[in-house]
Amino acid sequence: MENFGKESKILQQMNHPNIVKFVAINESETRIFLVMELVRGGQLKALMDQRNKSGNPLTDEEAATIMKSIFAGLQYIHLKDIVHRDLKPGEFKLLSIVVDFVREYLVK
Repeated sequence: MENFGKESKILQQMNHPNIVKFVAINESETRIFLVMELVRGGQLKALMDQRNKSGNPLTDEEAATIMKSIFAGLQYIHLKDIVHRDLKPGEFKLLSIVVDFVREYLVK
């Protein structure tokens, strides 16, 4: 529980459009639950896999837009002296998907 308590305190400090919002921490007799904002857009990895499979990978412009959003969130947490040690496409959630063009992704 101690690690979850530390993580929840860190998450409570986060207020950035590119970082999933922390809602609460709940505990049952056997489990601990971190309640986070619902993000419906899916994972970045799933989008990349789908696009690659269809023969239409992300364009440089689309990838740059996504990376810009990721870097903005990372800069925010780094300015708070927090380091994320598990960065990979499956860790990023998409808030909005525009068919045929990735525009203004908000990545978490």
